[in-house]
Amino acid sequence: MNCPKCEESLPSNMILRLKFCPFCGEPLFQAGKHYLIEVQCSGQRDDNGTVMMVFVDERQLFEGRPGEIISFTVSSGFHILKFRHKIRNKQISLLVNANYEIRASYNTISGLIETTVNRVQGTAGGMDAIAIANSNLSVPVMVADEGQKSFDVLLGEDDPEYEIMVSSGLQEGVLKIFSERCEFTPQGKLKKETTQYKEVLAVRKKMGSIDMLCEGNVHKVYSIPKDIYNEVLAFLNNRIEAVNTR
Repeated sequence: MNCPKCEESLPSNMILRLKFCPFCGEPLFQAGKHYLIEVQCSGQRDDNGTVMMVFVDERQLFEGRPGEIISFTVSSGFHILKFRHKIRNKQISLLVNANYEIRASYNTISGLIETTVNRVQGTAGGMDAIAIANSNLSVPVMVADEGQKSFDVLLGEDDPEYEIMVSSGLQEGVLKIFSERCEFTPQGKLKKETTQYKEVLAVRKKMGSIDMLCEGNVHKVYSIPKDIYNEVLAFLNNRIEAVNTR
């Protein structure tokens, strides 16, 4: 990323804190202005409608399919955009002092992502409230007050509160208990069984096990070690109540 005045390369480990160029001393952006960012999604089409996720400052999440355009406004200054498709991630830092057009190409088979960033000339003045209101802005899929933590939960990349060996019926395996869900993975198998707390109607004691009653009268029963049985039961009841009363 370069200074728009002297074109010197800005230090990557400091850019989010910079307001003035460390080389020429000129302001890098004018605070208080707003600009339009358009992400043009392009890629190999498939029958599954594969989407690419676009994160804006770990606060907003948009989704786009090949041929679609994601439009949003941001304030002047430095912003971080993260593109995710399948297991691939690409992150770019952007100094916004004008409108930008970003072409995001991704392969729906391999997941590879490439971006081309273009600054729109003649837009340094920013957008007023009327221009923003008349723009065809995209609606975010999710807005996260907790930043990256909320997105980690959404994507299943958060850390478990508990990770314990349990048995379920005739199967033994690992039960990971998260703040929004739990996952049971039987030994010798890669596929995990995920239970979202919003689907759980009640958690009951059952002869040294916990019985999670889910929608559709589905029971998921897991044995829990005695030393943390009451602690886990209380945690699940508290989290499930919190999730279902939002």
